Amino acid sequence: MDDQPPSSPIPRRSTSTRNNHQSIISLGSVSSRNSSYADSGSRYPSGMTNLTAFSSDSASFFPSGAQPPRTGQQLSEDQFDIINSLDYDDVDDGLIDHELVHRNREALVQKLFTSEQAYLESLDLVVDVFLKPLRKDSKSSGFNFLGMKKMVCTEREIRWLFGNFDDILNVQREILKSLEQRLCIWGPTQIISDVFQSWFPMLDVYHAYLDNYALAVTTYERLTRYQPFKKFIDNAHKHASLRGATLLSLLQIPAGCVNRYAQLVTKLADVTTPMHPDYAGLQQCKQKIQALEEEIRHKVNDADNVDQVLMIHQALVGAPFGVKAQRRLVLQGELARVVAGSRSGEERTYFLFSDLLAIVRPKQEGNRTVLQYKGHLNLERARIRALSADEAGGQDHCLEIVSSFQGVDTLNTTYMGAPTTHVLRTNSKEDLDKWLKHLEIVIHRLDRAAKAKNIAASRKLAQTRSTAATSSDPSSLRRLGTSSSGHSTTSSHGTSRKSSSSLPRT
Repeated sequence: MDDQPPSSPIPRRSTSTRNNHQSIISLGSVSSRNSSYADSGSRYPSGMTNLTAFSSDSASFFPSGAQPPRTGQQLSEDQFDIINSLDYDDVDDGLIDHELVHRNREALVQKLFTSEQAYLESLDLVVDVFLKPLRKDSKSSGFNFLGMKKMVCTEREIRWLFGNFDDILNVQREILKSLEQRLCIWGPTQIISDVFQSWFPMLDVYHAYLDNYALAVTTYERLTRYQPFKKFIDNAHKHASLRGATLLSLLQIPAGCVNRYAQLVTKLADVTTPMHPDYAGLQQCKQKIQALEEEIRHKVNDADNVDQVLMIHQALVGAPFGVKAQRRLVLQGELARVVAGSRSGEERTYFLFSDLLAIVRPKQEGNRTVLQYKGHLNLERARIRALSADEAGGQDHCLEIVSSFQGVDTLNTTYMGAPTTHVLRTNSKEDLDKWLKHLEIVIHRLDRAAKAKNIAASRKLAQTRSTAATSSDPSSLRRLGTSSSGHSTTSSHGTSRKSSSSLPRT
C-alpha cells in the first residue's frame, strides 16, 4: 500500500450549464425543512482500499521432506507456532485511520459542494423562469379603457412574493465561489474553517427572508385566484428545466438552508481528529452554526406552520374565508358535537387556528382527499368551560364554547350574528385538558389583540379630533375688520379711517 493517500480532486461546477435537476425537486419537499440531498457518487470502491493480503506457498511452512496436509486436515500446534513467529503484520493501523478520516472529510465536503450546486441552480430557476418575466411584465403591461393586457402582478406584489430573494442569490453565489476556490487546492491537511467563517455574516439574509415568508405564501395563494397570474404560473410550470418543481416548492427551499449547513458543518467537525490542523477552527464553526440554527429555529418552525395552513386551505372546499398571513395552526383533532337528546355525537375534524375554529369533514375525491367545510367559530371574546357529565346529557369529557358572535370574513368583512353555543365531546380527559388549554390561549391572545387595537383606534380618533379643533379655532384666524384697537383700516378708495372702537361716544 502506498504511503501517500490518494489525491482527491473534486469536480468543479460548470458556470455555463447546471444539470442536477433531480436534487432540486428533492429540495422542494413541503413535508420537511431538513431537505436531504442525494449523496454524490464516491470515487472509491465500496469499503476500504484492499490491504496487502496474507498469502504464501503453503508448502514452505513445513520442514524439508514433509507433505502439506490434505484439504480439511488440521495444522499441528508446532506448525501454528511457526506461522505466528513469522509475524506477517505489514498493516499500518495509523495510516489506515488517517486515510479513513481523510475519506470521511472528503465525502462530507463533496456532499456540501454538490448540495450548493443544486441549491444555487434552484435559485437561478426561480429568477429565470419566474422573477425576471414577472418584473418585465410589470414594467411593460398596463390597463386602460382600450382593453390592453392586464398586468400579471404589481411591483409591490412581486416584493411581497419574493422578499429579499435577490440578496439570497448573491450570497449563495459568493458562497459557492469561495468553496470552489478552496476545493481547487484540496488535500488531506487542507483547512476549510476559514471559508465557513466568511459565510456567517452573509447568512443574516435568511432572517429577513423568513420574516417575509408568511406574506410570500399568502400572496402566492391570493394571486393564484387571479386569472392572469394563474395563467402565467400554469405556463411557467411547464418549463422543462423545472422537472415537476413549482414556484411554491422552490420558494420553500431557502427556509432549510441554515439547517443544512448546521448538519454538514457539525458532521465535518465531528469526523476531524484533534491532530488535524483544522480541528480547532471547525469546532468554532460548529458552535457558531449551531447557535445560528438555534436562533433561527422558531422562524423555520413558523414557516413550517404557514405551509401546513396553506395545505389545509388548498384542501378546503366551500370555505368562505381565505388564507391570512397571521393565521397559524394550533391544534387539530377529531371531536364530536353533542346534540341535545342524542347519545351519538356528530364526528367531525376540527382545526384550531390562531383566530378561529374550523369544522370540516374529510372525503375522498378520486386520488385526492378534500376537506368539506362545515362551519367555523370566531373565538374573539368567546367563553369556554368544561362540562360535567350531568350538564352534557350523561356524556363525559365535554366542553362548551359560547362564541360572542358568528360571521364570515369574506373579503375581510365580518357579518355579525347572534351568539352560538357548541358542546364538543373529546375522547379522553387528556384530550379535554389539551383542547381547553389551547382554546384559552387562543382566546386570550385574540382578546388582548382586540383590546390593543381598540386603544390604538381611540388614540387615533382623539388625535384627529384634537387636530380638527385646533385648525378650526377662531383665535387662529385673521378676520377682516377685527384688528386690535388703534389700528386703522384702508378703504377701497385709499382713504384711512379709525376703527369703530376708537370713535367718540355720543
